[in-house]
Parts: sequence; structure tokens; C-alpha cells
Amino acid sequence: MMLDIGNVNVSPRVDAESERQHLQRMVDLEAIRQLVSIYPILVDSNDLEHLVPLFTEDATFHRAGHVHSGREELHQFFAQIMRTYSLKVHTGHQHVVDLALGATVAAGVQMGHGELQLADQRVVAAYRYDDEYRCVEGRWLFARRQLRYQYFSTHDQLGQSLAGRQRVRLPGAEPRDAEVPEELPSYQAWLAVDVERAPL
Repeated sequence: MMLDIGNVNVSPRVDAESERQHLQRMVDLEAIRQLVSIYPILVDSNDLEHLVPLFTEDATFHRAGHVHSGREELHQFFAQIMRTYSLKVHTGHQHVVDLALGATVAAGVQMGHGELQLADQRVVAAYRYDDEYRCVEGRWLFARRQLRYQYFSTHDQLGQSLAGRQRVRLPGAEPRDAEVPEELPSYQAWLAVDVERAPL
């Protein structure tokens, strides 16, 4: 399921017959926003007990070419993240959700920034989550999260890390390609048109 950009700002007319459905949609949207908002709070607080249940039993988390499936794997993954970074400060920015009337599944995109302490170095990142949400027994949960970076760099090297494609530069690791915006279909389409217009 993917976010339908053309649908997120649609405002259908509310009539007496659909009033309850529209009210339920508003309640569901707020519940999804609460889900996305509590996620970084729990990550930054090292609260595995409440973090992992935010995901469905069969949820997947996609990051750097790896997929973590199910709550047991997610528990191990987040535990490793919490051991790796001694301090984590995640700040969410734009968040849009595509939710149809009466639906129990939805898609969303959230942008954000992170500040992390890795050993004796401060690292900063800009990221994008592509999400799928599912309502299970009255609770909205993550069914799928895909984390992709615009950049990831030590604070000291940030100025040199924003040029080119290899903008993901973790201390002690080889630089690798950033995924956003280069992997986005809209960016690829724009780039193809821009190349066609370039003079020979």
C-alpha cells in the first residue's frame, strides 16, 4: 500500500448519511498521528516494553536493505539500536496519512531529523518513513515502516557530507548511497525529463 498524494487533502462533503463515517475517520486519523508521535518518544526513552507492541504481530521494518519481521526480530533490532546510541533525539516533521472512509488500513509518510551520540561522536540525520498502518482490535499499529535517509553524518563532517549521492556516512563504515530523494519515483521521473532537456 502506498500513499496517494492526490488524496491526502481531499475534503468530501459530509451529509447526514455519512456523518458517522466521517467522524470515525477523524478519530482514526488522530489515533494514527498519536501512534507516529509516540514512536520516537519511546525510541529515545529506550522503552522496548511499549515500543514493540506499536507494531502488528507480522509487521516489517525496512532499513538499509535489511528487513526485520515480527515482534521478536523487532525487539532484537531496537535493542541493538538502543545499545549502539547512548543518546537519541528524534524530531518528527511533516506527517501525511491516506485513509479512506471505513478503512482499517492506511498509508503515511513522515519526515524528520535525528541527533544521536555514537561513541564519542555526535551524528545527525534527515530521514523519511514510508508507513502502512493497520487497525487491530481498536488500536492503530504499524504494519510496515521503511526508513530511508536523505543524509547521515557526523556533526563535524556535515558540511562535506551533503554533496553527491553517498550522503550516508556512519563513523567507522564506508559511505553509502542516500535513498531519498533518489529512490523516489517522482524524483526519478523529474531527473529523466531534466536530462532530456539538457543541451547536448
